[in-house]
Amino acid sequence: MSRSLVLALVVLGALVVLGALAQPANADLEGETFTSETAGVRAEVPRGWRVSEVSGYPRVLFIMSRSTPPARLFVAIDPIVPGCRTEVDAVFCSSDPGVAIAQLRERLDAAGFRVTAQTQSRTPELEYEANGRYVRHALIIIGDHVVSVMLATRSTTARSSLRRIFDRLTQSVRPTASE
Repeated sequence: MSRSLVLALVVLGALVVLGALAQPANADLEGETFTSETAGVRAEVPRGWRVSEVSGYPRVLFIMSRSTPPARLFVAIDPIVPGCRTEVDAVFCSSDPGVAIAQLRERLDAAGFRVTAQTQSRTPELEYEANGRYVRHALIIIGDHVVSVMLATRSTTARSSLRRIFDRLTQSVRPTASE
């Protein structure tokens, strides 16, 4: 995947989910389990994906990539700021999944991204187009945080072909035992 794709996706994440003044998130990979004790989150890494623990971007826990079909998976975490009163750049103001996805969609619309689908459930999702890339974005509420799982591909066909992997990763996101 080209460096410009990675940059475009990171910029997308920065605009939509990640706060500009956030502290970097920490996570560790052991076997196929990725754990962030600091964030209180763990997830299972899908087979065949290369994992980068060093994202260099605030609140990104880890980034995974694969070459066939070319795709990136991002896992990020944001705090829930009740009422969004204390932080101007707060993205999520409620632990209600429906409200959280509405807040994300509002940010995406304001940034000019084209939302193509929305699923309301306990784990709500959006599909959208960003800079010629096709993104599926799920939100998981864990305690006082929102974990974002984002899949970015070059085509809607590739995005659809990776649906099961995306679903398994999303379903594997859990609080750590200490949470």
